[in-house]
Amino acid sequence: MRTILFTGKGGVGKTTLSAATALRAAELGHRTLVISTDTAHSLGDALGVTLSNAPQRLPGTELEALELDTGEELERYWGNIKRRLADELAAQGVSAPVAGELAILPGLDELVALVRLRHYQAHGAYDLLVIDSAPTGAAMRLLGAPDLQRAVSRNVRGLSSGAARLLMPALSRALKQPLSEMALQTQIQSLFDEIADLRQALSNRDLTSVRLVLNPDQLSLRETQRAYTYMCLFGLNVDSLYVNRLLPPSVQDPFFAHWKADQAVHVDEVRAMYAPLPVFPLTLQEREVVGVPALSALGRAVYANIDPSSALADEQPLRFESRNGYQVLRLGVSGVGTHEVQLDKVGDELRVRLGNFRRTLALPQVLAALEPAWASIEGHDLVVAFREPTPQQ
Repeated sequence: MRTILFTGKGGVGKTTLSAATALRAAELGHRTLVISTDTAHSLGDALGVTLSNAPQRLPGTELEALELDTGEELERYWGNIKRRLADELAAQGVSAPVAGELAILPGLDELVALVRLRHYQAHGAYDLLVIDSAPTGAAMRLLGAPDLQRAVSRNVRGLSSGAARLLMPALSRALKQPLSEMALQTQIQSLFDEIADLRQALSNRDLTSVRLVLNPDQLSLRETQRAYTYMCLFGLNVDSLYVNRLLPPSVQDPFFAHWKADQAVHVDEVRAMYAPLPVFPLTLQEREVVGVPALSALGRAVYANIDPSSALADEQPLRFESRNGYQVLRLGVSGVGTHEVQLDKVGDELRVRLGNFRRTLALPQVLAALEPAWASIEGHDLVVAFREPTPQQ
C-alpha cells in the first residue's frame, strides 16, 4: 500500500486537497482511508460529516475517513501507567495537574499517533492512506518523532535520580510487583519497534509521498522552503507541490492587478525552486469547497488523467549526506554550466549564486550552526560541505 502525506502552513488548504485527493483515488477504485492528525480537526467539516477516531465510510462513496484522537491513543498505550505515576507524584506533594503532565514522557503523544498510522499501514484493508497532517511545524515534530526515542530513553533512565528514587518503590507497591527502570524501558520499547517500522515505510519512496500545499505569498513560500528542507533531511520523498488560491484570469478588477502579478512571480519561483517536481497551480474557487460533491469535482479537476495514488516524481533536487567528516548538501542545478560558486550564509539561510542561477535555501538546524567549507559542481549537482565554525581568536 501507499501513503500520501499532505502538509503546509496553517490555512493554506491542505485539508481540502487531502480530501479531494482521497475522493479521487477512491473513485478510481483504490481502497482509501483519509486520516486527520491535526489536533484542531477540520476534515469532517470539509467533508460535511461527523468523524470519530474509527474509520467510517462516507455515504455515497467508497472512501473511509477518521480524525485521529491523540488523547485516546495516549490513553490506549499509556493510560494505566500515567495514572499510577501521577498518583505517586501527587503523594510526593506535586499538584494533580502538574503530576498528570509529568506522567507523560515528552513526545509520547506524537509517538502514539505514529503507532496508529503504522496500524493502518500493516492492517492490509487499504490500498492508500491519505494523511491530512497538522500545520507544518507540528508535522515536522510528528515526522521527527522516531528520533525522540533517545530523548525519551534519557528521561526514563533519569528516573533513577531525585524524586524518582522515591517514586519507584511506591509505584512498585501500587502495582503489586517490582518496577524498575528496565520495566519502563520495556513498556515503551514496543512503541519504538512499531515506529521504527513506520519510519522505514515513510522513507521508502515506493511506499510514501509527501505533498506540500502553499498559497502564493512570501510567508507561505518561505515556510514551504523550510518544510521541504526538513522533509529531505528526514529522507522523505516530496513528489509534488500545490499552489492554492490563485486569482483566476476572469478577475480583471484593477484593484487585484498587483496581487495577480505577485502571485505569478511566486508561482514561477516555486517552479524554478523545486524543478523537476510537478507543481499544481489551483485557482481560487467561486465558492467554498465543502462537501463530497464539491471535493470530488475538485479532485477530478486537479488530477485530470493522473492517478493521485501513484508517485508523481522520483527525483529529489535536495539531498543530505555525510562525507569525510563534513555534512554535505547536494542541490540539483542542471544547466548552470561551470561558473564559480558564490555562497553567502546569513542565519539559517544559504544564498547560492552560479552565473545567472540564484537560490536561497533554508537550512536545517544541524547545518545552520555550521559554516560552508567548500562548494563544487559534481555532475548535475551543486555540492556544499559544512564544517564546525572556526574558533574566534
